[in-house]
Amino acid sequence: MANKEKNFASAVIYVHNAENRITRFLSTIIEIMENNFEHSEIICVNDSSDDSSLQKIKETSEKASITSVSVVNMSYFHGLELSMNAGIDMSIGDFVFEFDNTILDFNPDMIMEIYRKSLTGFDIVSRTNRSTGDRKEKFSSKIFYKVFDRYTNLSYKMTTESFRVLSRRVLNRVDAMNKTIPYRKAVYANCGLKTANVKYTVVNTGDRE
Repeated sequence: MANKEKNFASAVIYVHNAENRITRFLSTIIEIMENNFEHSEIICVNDSSDDSSLQKIKETSEKASITSVSVVNMSYFHGLELSMNAGIDMSIGDFVFEFDNTILDFNPDMIMEIYRKSLTGFDIVSRTNRSTGDRKEKFSSKIFYKVFDRYTNLSYKMTTESFRVLSRRVLNRVDAMNKTIPYRKAVYANCGLKTANVKYTVVNTGDRE
């Protein structure tokens, strides 16, 4: 691609026991970053995986030529929220892609689609399954989202979308907010910046949790 994006892009990927999926997923993200951005980084947050996820990340990262690929190894299992916060804190991009899992059940073109949507004036753009949403959702998260939506008047509805893009302005703002809220999306909903959601249809790729 001759005219690559000048913005620095970061991708933060949550990894926990994903040895069967991480090679394909990470390879896809590397390709997207290198084909579309002049400067990019990928941060894989390995949440104390006890399979070969870490080794596969190291092997796959060798495919990168201009994109920096690094790993944050959590010393014990922290869960999605704390792990992703650790990765996001390390990111330096003008725009940051958050991938809450390594299930590639969407057309990879959607990654740039939500990025271009953000360039039209949105600081947070997420993607949501048109039908059933994500395949897995913790019961505690589901209850929290329902209560949050019931008692707030914010336009950003709490759903279980598994990837989104955030502008640096969002991250700068939420960093100054109260970090005692356990869910990133609740903090994003309270940041007061413009948001959008892109619907998608699940692509059957054979990936499994």
